[in-house]
Amino acid sequence: MRYLRYSLLLLLGGCASAYEGLTSVTVDPACATRLAPQGLGTAWYTTAVDVYGKHISGLLLVKQMSDSSTRIVFTNEAGVTFFDFSFAADGSFTARQVIQKLNKKPVIETLRKDFALVLGLPFRNGAWQAWKEGDAVYYGVAQKKETAYFITAPDCASLRRLEIGSRRKRKVTIERIGNNAMLPDSILVHHHTFPMTIGLRKLERP
Repeated sequence: MRYLRYSLLLLLGGCASAYEGLTSVTVDPACATRLAPQGLGTAWYTTAVDVYGKHISGLLLVKQMSDSSTRIVFTNEAGVTFFDFSFAADGSFTARQVIQKLNKKPVIETLRKDFALVLGLPFRNGAWQAWKEGDAVYYGVAQKKETAYFITAPDCASLRRLEIGSRRKRKVTIERIGNNAMLPDSILVHHHTFPMTIGLRKLERP
């Protein structure tokens, strides 16, 4: 009987929505406009990717191009390019080059969504909804079966994190750390539905 009770608790806990505590509130347009991520400036980042026990490290370049697109190029210390992605000003995506081991549609799509969220692309059209949970305000944009969120302090003092989630599951959390929103000191991407993290630390150029 004790085992049955424990199993039921696990089942019910597993069915609980990660966002069931959200309460709908009125959007604060001034706050949302000020804190919605607006992309990244040109910078180099030391980068580590860990996925299913595999580790990849190297240098990642984020570069703003003259046509307002953003290039994201990840190479190792020997200069081998792992991937070279381009996001146009309208949010459209091009995988310009991908190393063979990573050149799989699910991998590219995962990386596309991660870096699109880092750049704040889902939030550019301003079609936000807002919810509150505890001392956090969630501004969200629906994307097919998922919602992209940027999460702020209740007084609009700071951007806390970015997330992607389905109706029931939190899928990705992104933290951008540092005082300069366009050039954060570090960025951490954490996947909740499978073991993958991406850590970036900005290189200070002399």
